[in-house]
Amino acid sequence: MTVRVKARHFDRSLRVDARRIDCSTVEPFNLFKMQEYACGFLFSEDRSRVLLIRKRRPAWQAGKLNGVGGKIEPGETPLQAMRREFREEAGVDIADWQQVLRLSGPDWVGHFFRAFGNVGQAYAVTDELLELHKTASLPKDTIPNLQWMIPILLDDEVASGLYAVAVTPSVG
Repeated sequence: MTVRVKARHFDRSLRVDARRIDCSTVEPFNLFKMQEYACGFLFSEDRSRVLLIRKRRPAWQAGKLNGVGGKIEPGETPLQAMRREFREEAGVDIADWQQVLRLSGPDWVGHFFRAFGNVGQAYAVTDELLELHKTASLPKDTIPNLQWMIPILLDDEVASGLYAVAVTPSVG
């Protein structure tokens, strides 16, 4: 399949096997829509513990600890998805999620949230178990980026927008 894109604008057409297909109802760049995810971390009020989920899927996360979350469904905002995912996986509806981080890759965008509250009220609703862990010493089987992500999520200056965190990829 070949996608034709003019230098200054999208011509709303595809060329597939030498036939032209009209895509006039397709908005520019929606042909390659990224998958968006919402992921949240419920911290104890004293910030010493965080609720994590022991993932069974997808395969690359199986057996590891991560935040609670999942795919954002069509028509949902990241915040709506975060509330839904936490309800579905941890049995609690938390209204005051605060988005702190946004990460992206070539075909995905992740929205990362924090909330503070009674971590003991959550319970596993699915086949993925919930676990409480100390924020100062996460287990070795957590998703690797949580080692730096959790301190950022706990930083009120970052969360309030007082300053921003930017990661510059190394070249070489």
